[in-house]
Amino acid sequence: MMLSSLLTTFLLGASLSTAAPLLHRPRDVTIVPADVAQSQVRDNTATRAFTNATITDASGQCLTIDPLAGDFRENLIPVTAAACNGSAGQQWDVITAGVHNNVPGAALIVSSDTQGCLNFDPRRAAGDQVILFSCGGRADGGGSVTNSQLFNFATGESSVALVPQNAANATCLIVSDGALGPVDCDNSADQLFTIGGGLAASPSTPATSDPLTSAPITSSAAASNLAAGTSSASLTPAPSATTTPTTTTASVTSVSGAGGVLNPSAVAESNPRDNTATRAFSSAAITTADGECLTINPLAGDFRENLIPVTATACDGSAGQQWDVITAGVHNNVPGAALFVSSETQGCLNFDPRRAVGNQVILFSCGGRADGGGSVTNSQLFNFAAGSTSLPLVPQNGANATCLIVTNGSLGPIDCDNSADQLFFIGEGSSGSAAPSSTLVASTAPSSVSVSSATTSSAAASNLAVGTTPASLTPATSTTATATATTPSVISVSGAGGMLNPTAAAEANPRDNTATRAFSSAAIKDAAGQCLTINPNAGDFRENLIPVTAAACDGSAGQQWDVITAGVHNNVPGAALFVSSMTQGCLNFDPRRAAGNQVILFSCGGRADGGGSVTNSQLFNFAAGSSSVALVPQNAGNATCLTVGDGLLGPVDCDNSADQLFTISA
Repeated sequence: MMLSSLLTTFLLGASLSTAAPLLHRPRDVTIVPADVAQSQVRDNTATRAFTNATITDASGQCLTIDPLAGDFRENLIPVTAAACNGSAGQQWDVITAGVHNNVPGAALIVSSDTQGCLNFDPRRAAGDQVILFSCGGRADGGGSVTNSQLFNFATGESSVALVPQNAANATCLIVSDGALGPVDCDNSADQLFTIGGGLAASPSTPATSDPLTSAPITSSAAASNLAAGTSSASLTPAPSATTTPTTTTASVTSVSGAGGVLNPSAVAESNPRDNTATRAFSSAAITTADGECLTINPLAGDFRENLIPVTATACDGSAGQQWDVITAGVHNNVPGAALFVSSETQGCLNFDPRRAVGNQVILFSCGGRADGGGSVTNSQLFNFAAGSTSLPLVPQNGANATCLIVTNGSLGPIDCDNSADQLFFIGEGSSGSAAPSSTLVASTAPSSVSVSSATTSSAAASNLAVGTTPASLTPATSTTATATATTPSVISVSGAGGMLNPTAAAEANPRDNTATRAFSSAAIKDAAGQCLTINPNAGDFRENLIPVTAAACDGSAGQQWDVITAGVHNNVPGAALFVSSMTQGCLNFDPRRAAGNQVILFSCGGRADGGGSVTNSQLFNFAAGSSSVALVPQNAGNATCLTVGDGLLGPVDCDNSADQLFTISA
């Protein structure tokens, strides 16, 4: 019996020692909490350079552990690389001094989850030499310091080679076939790891750049190195006309995507500015049909500032809302095409139909290679006619059948349908030498357009001014007329688009020449004798979203109003539209908007592009012959009145007081 037992024990031990690679899979073990608590003790006295940080390899995957893949003490756990997901098994502490590290210039790499130390043991079987083990090197937690767990580390580093100090500086750790293991050091970028996403325990001095830490890093994208399918000719190395900005290593900046932390050297290589390019626009806003601005967040991508999603948000003039439109350059050699380039990151707008739905439109290195080495790719080229300021975004790899549009706040693809909803407006930015901005505006405006001053919504509302029934959104009849005026030079506006787009304004705010007007070009005075006033340049590029104020009466165009009792946008007896005689926009009450911005001028009919019919957010109670009225919008149940407060027209509860009356005088 004893011999049988010994033989069984011997065979079991032999099978474990020769089957080390199986440790890369979770094992059927029973964790013993008391033993784990003794073996894996957190060193609360330690100095941590990073806490709960990710460690990513050169391909952007995160070093990962599974506590159940080891033994009963949570020792002997293999270390793998997997897509970063923020889980506890991907979080690490970097300890530069403590109970188990008394060596200057060295660090322990400790799992924040298990408190086990990264350990290199060349005596173990190949494929199982890098593991987590009790810090100090004894399975029961009783060890002190062992050089199998100490790795070379300079204060302030966030890009490091993992060089264990028990290997005479000749061995580096690298990920191969998904598992961390040893190779001979060769000082290549493939052997670098990036630490980020965690909080440094104390201020650290940024590491200075050197040939190793500033070496290029391969693609962090989960897809291929190509941004989109393209011919091999488009992937030839780009000419050297681009300039690579010089950068110094900054403090750790976390990013949402692969890598976990921004790598300035990789960013500089991947996204250089093309100083030779011809720019139709520089640092311009691009606004949607609803008046929101296309926006990027540099920290929403990967370590190279690639794979950044494009959203639409309220225009605020920030760097993430500024774009260059490049018609010729290193990455564009196609006439009639343009690159749309973030002025902030220098990444190109890119459409890749191979990517997951909801993530097909991104910023990516111009030229289509993650490392910046591409030349020209049609996934980044969009149809563009010289002088355009209003256009659909049609990527040239979509066979002219795909347009980009904003849905649920994100830019994505849709079938082209030639509708106004698929138009974008480029404005507010200095134009390039090849296309003066004044020429751009003039060339797109017809010789006969309505010009008051217009731009599209700077607010983040929908294309509707207010909630309204479907019937009120039927197309307006063609009885409206477009007033004639000469094309102006560039006019800046406060809201979305940055500058007036006369064509869009003419479409959004035509005059209804069929309307019945109780008053034309009349003043509307509040109880204090001040006149309701609008500034056409205080709205967006369509002359929508203009606030209404009260000012001393001066007879100016901005203080003149029409009161329409019947017409294209009013088919309700006992109601009136209050229309600016200057812009032809309708007074509009939208309780969904932010307080202080609920009363505005908006396209009559309630659609930003002028395509609406009738909406009760613009209809106010009105009795024929009245010249003294309360402004009671019909979308508020006769409970809300408009009044002037702090110089601005806004809503209050109706109280039938004289303070809520307005006087209309021709």
